[in-house]
Amino acid sequence: MSQQPNPYLLTVRLGTAQRVLLIVLGGLLTLLAVFALTLGGFSIYLILGPLFLLMGILSTTNPYLRFDTATGELGLYSPLGFKSRTYGAPKGESIYYQAATGKIMRALPNGTHRKVSTFGVDRNELARVIAALPQG
Repeated sequence: MSQQPNPYLLTVRLGTAQRVLLIVLGGLLTLLAVFALTLGGFSIYLILGPLFLLMGILSTTNPYLRFDTATGELGLYSPLGFKSRTYGAPKGESIYYQAATGKIMRALPNGTHRKVSTFGVDRNELARVIAALPQG
C-alpha cells in the first residue's frame, strides 16, 4: 500500500465503472468522428470524443473529492482536475457524516443542512474519509 504525500489529505477518485465508461465512450465517439471525417463531414464527436477520453484518463489519477483533516476543508474536483467546489471550515460550514442516512452532510452557518454529492466515487476510498469525519 502506498502512502499519500500529505497524511492530512484524504483523496477519493471516481469509481472504476465511471472511469472505464468515460474512456470507452471517449474512444467510441472519437472513432465515430474519424469515420465522419473520412466521409467528408464534420461531427461534434470530434470535440466530445477526445474530451471524454481525456477526462477518463485523468480521472484514473486525479481526485474527485479531497478532505483536509487539518483544516476541515472538503474540495470537489472536476474530471479535468481543477477544483470546482469547496465546502467546510473555509466557508464557515462544518462537515459531518450522518449515519442514519449514510450521507456526508454539511451544516451551513444559517443552521440548515445539505448533503454532499458522492455519486460514482470509489466506495473503499470514501470509507477512509467517512472514518475521519465526525459522526452526527
